[in-house]
Amino acid sequence: SLAFGGAFHRAAETLQQARMEGAAIPAVESLLASYDDAWKEEVGKAPEIQHARDEDAVSLREMANRMLAAYHQHVLDAAAQSASMQIIAIEHAHRFNLLPDVPPIEMRLDLLELAGQDLVVTDIKTSRSRWNDTKVQEHLPQLVLYSYGLMPLLRELGASRIVPRFLIVTKAKKPTIQVLEPKASQEDVDRLKRLVSETWDAILKEVFVQREGWGCAQCPYRGRCLGR
Repeated sequence: SLAFGGAFHRAAETLQQARMEGAAIPAVESLLASYDDAWKEEVGKAPEIQHARDEDAVSLREMANRMLAAYHQHVLDAAAQSASMQIIAIEHAHRFNLLPDVPPIEMRLDLLELAGQDLVVTDIKTSRSRWNDTKVQEHLPQLVLYSYGLMPLLRELGASRIVPRFLIVTKAKKPTIQVLEPKASQEDVDRLKRLVSETWDAILKEVFVQREGWGCAQCPYRGRCLGR
């Protein structure tokens, strides 16, 4: 899933790069070619690719084609509805300090756009199914970090607010696009700062609690952590 997500993001980046350069939006076939190149790179970096049941490289490529077609149409529709949307950056890396006694946090933003007085930051996700409220809340800290880290750029651009959003592309026979703009409260910000502070304190004390879960299957530290 990580290799597939990385390859899909590369293809999406190809589309947004053309928009940023004022060129014509590439056809789906060109996006799929970008996916193919990125997939080869991802597979080359991975020690082993384990496919889910009833999946292989061919079926994943077919799924990528359907998803890219849906994403391509979404971008065309969005451009027609908001011609004034200006791309500021794609795959933008930025470091910032969330807390004074914690190392800087580095974020990488899929897409930054300026719409009037709004600085819109979009994070693209591929998902087995549409997101529900629980899934949104699970990922909300990511948007809190984006909003906090982008405040200097907001002032530099003279924008009035940051609009963080998730764009979900589902992995289905007929992929759907979800655009979600969840709102974070001050309580969410305080909770995140507390979590980061406590986590860094545990790292300094070399307290690493073993917690097995769904991420273990793809974790690069699995062998060291579980001892097998």
